[in-house]
Amino acid sequence: MTHPSCGPERPVARSAIGARRAASNHPRVALLAALLAALAAPALTACRSSDAGTQPSPARDTAAPREKPAVRFGKVTARGLAQTLDISGTLVADETSEVATQVAGSVLSVHVDVGSRVKKGDPLVVLDARNAALQSQAASAAVAQARARLALPEGASPKGLDPDQVPEVRAAKQSMELAKAEAERVKQLYDQGAVPQATWDAARTQAQNAAAQYEAAVNGIRATVAALSSAQAQAGLASKSVADTTVRAPFDGAVSEKRISVGEFAGPGRVVAVVVRDNPLRLRIDVPEADIAQIEIGKPVSISVAAFPGRRFPGVVKRIGASLKESSRTLPVEAEFDNSEGKLRPGLFAQGQLALTGESKTAILVPEAAVGSSGTSARVFVRSGDRVTERLVKTGRKVDGLVEVIGPLTEGEEVAIDKVDQLADGIEVAPAQ
Repeated sequence: MTHPSCGPERPVARSAIGARRAASNHPRVALLAALLAALAAPALTACRSSDAGTQPSPARDTAAPREKPAVRFGKVTARGLAQTLDISGTLVADETSEVATQVAGSVLSVHVDVGSRVKKGDPLVVLDARNAALQSQAASAAVAQARARLALPEGASPKGLDPDQVPEVRAAKQSMELAKAEAERVKQLYDQGAVPQATWDAARTQAQNAAAQYEAAVNGIRATVAALSSAQAQAGLASKSVADTTVRAPFDGAVSEKRISVGEFAGPGRVVAVVVRDNPLRLRIDVPEADIAQIEIGKPVSISVAAFPGRRFPGVVKRIGASLKESSRTLPVEAEFDNSEGKLRPGLFAQGQLALTGESKTAILVPEAAVGSSGTSARVFVRSGDRVTERLVKTGRKVDGLVEVIGPLTEGEEVAIDKVDQLADGIEVAPAQ
């Protein structure tokens, strides 16, 4: 395209030459000539640039042809597999315990936090034990006092104790026997008229008093035995209170919540931590009414979780419900999963398959490497001459390096088993050597 100033290029140039000629005769004319020359220079430059831009550019090189990817292929096979039921649910802990205090006291120390691993009996929280310790000492003193009165050797039990073996009772018994013998002797003398009535009355009264003292001594020992049993019970409770100031883990597991801090006062029944037993884990499965006849305890279950893509976790059916849910017409079934590695966590959402009883069904299998992803769907690329065709499938179980697929595949077809993420529907490929 021509620059707007290109048309009058030659007239402007001639005017500038004429102006220079006239400038030699007059100074003002010289100044005007210089201005005309300055105005004409950009126009000339623009025209040259425009002419240069209209020149044809050299021809560009033609793009090189795209190289065909070399791809290896594997066979689509068919195999009989046991019938399965697709399942899903949330993993839960085998046991969950809200561990609470048994006694009151101020919190001296907290030994765990969220996520801490604990063994059965490990201390979780320690309370101030001084009050409980003083009560224990008082109860122990009462026990010692009662045992001393009964003259019990260390470690001997008061059960079946003969009161006559107690020194206090033995002395009362001897006094009673002596008084009875004296009364009998005075009675004989009285009968013979050797002593007056008053002497006989005094001897008889003394014998009666001695018998009453003996009976009182026996009853006192029996009361002391009862007091000893009560004191021992109080001492046991006091000792337990001292032990209960240390709150311990009820089983092996992990701490999911910590609900108390150092310095707080905890009353009886205050929850200090929540401990979960995370090995094994449970999965509750709702089995439709039509499939309950094919459920058995011990049947294998396989699940996967989003946290560990591509990995399957095995389990077994452990419990079968006694009745169906009327609202959903399903039977609750529980499976257990070994979690010795600690990979799984309560609360994870799991999906998988539950093996059913009955005859096996033919399944279509492809190598695991043949399955790619297309958005939320799985896909494979089937060999069709020198090209590949994309087919969307649904994946199922994994068996010996193969994966079950449900989709438009037939036994004997070949599927790409490498560079799957580089392929597209209809692309030309070269078989790998």
